[in-house]
Amino acid sequence: MDRAARLLRGTLRVRVESAFPERVLNLCGAHGIAFSDLRWESASALSFTVRAAERKKLERLLAPLDAALTVERAAGAPFFLRRFRRRYTLLAGLALMLALFFANSFFIWDFEVSGSETVPAEKILRVLERQGLRRGSFAYSFRPQDICNRALPELPELAWLTVNVRGCRAYISVRDRVPKPELADDRTPANVVAKRDALVTEVRAYDGKAMVRKGSTVAAGQLLISGAVQTEGPERPNVASRLLAGRGQVWGRTWYELSIRIPLQYEEKRYADAEKHSYALLMGERRVKFGAKGSSNLQGSCDKIIHQTKLSLPGGMALPLTWEKTTLRPYETRTVTRTRADAEELGARTLSAYLLTRIDGAVTTTRVASAVQGEWLLVTLSAECLEQIGETVPILTD
Repeated sequence: MDRAARLLRGTLRVRVESAFPERVLNLCGAHGIAFSDLRWESASALSFTVRAAERKKLERLLAPLDAALTVERAAGAPFFLRRFRRRYTLLAGLALMLALFFANSFFIWDFEVSGSETVPAEKILRVLERQGLRRGSFAYSFRPQDICNRALPELPELAWLTVNVRGCRAYISVRDRVPKPELADDRTPANVVAKRDALVTEVRAYDGKAMVRKGSTVAAGQLLISGAVQTEGPERPNVASRLLAGRGQVWGRTWYELSIRIPLQYEEKRYADAEKHSYALLMGERRVKFGAKGSSNLQGSCDKIIHQTKLSLPGGMALPLTWEKTTLRPYETRTVTRTRADAEELGARTLSAYLLTRIDGAVTTTRVASAVQGEWLLVTLSAECLEQIGETVPILTD
């Protein structure tokens, strides 16, 4: 901090020659002139650094001593800016640049979205753009609350949204809407039937009467928990049965056999050593390209990689400028033969992922088999699972 303050105020490196150089130091200390970097040049000469503003005061103190004061070096902002005092065009450009930076702070050039896990930031920004909040908008031309009230109906996945503008950046904070829990239907009569063939391992009847026991073998569509319960006892002698909303869980062991054909030959990319780069400067919604004409296009197949860097001033002040680098990587395709082991492993991973989307439980054991069929490998996955096989089906009372 002290060094920064000296650079802003300006410093002088002075050399003093006197018959009594020690009296020079005593006078500086007595009159509050701070000095640093003291060096003895000879028995009658010394040099040190003082603030530029204390030069005249030092000259007045040294006048009675008949001492010679020489400025060896001047440093700091005042001396740097003094070089431009007659360069009016440069000063005008500097003033214009400062004015543009000041005016730039009243416009929004960057956005930051936080808080959402289900809605993409691009979708939120598109909705806000339709409501008038876009890159280059005047920061005081709208009320954030009005923007939020108009944007929320177009984003039903969000519970609330707020916009805070600080400098050139708009901070958009959102919260996802918590879905309303589905209430259990206790009024509609229903049965619980089997979704697929299984060996029952556990029965939990919450409402209704269990029709199967542990160890039973059931087929798809078989009644597991009945919502029609026979009335027993003298309490209701005139009611033969009553209908309930049959609810419960029935767990069982199930078996699956899935197959997929994996090609033994496939096309693979092979990148060339030559790459092409093009650059562009994005100013708000405008783009200024740099580089050779047609550098963004290549003959044949290529991958296009775009990397954008947002420019900002020290301190985090965003600028309406984005530096964009585009890389084109040409490639050729070649036919690669896949080994049987690799094809079998790929097929097993694919079938295992698909199986998890079909069951309501966990996979206990698996077995993989394969057979070559021309240019294809037929991969078969046999799996045993433990899952909840119960499915609620309404009772038709008409």
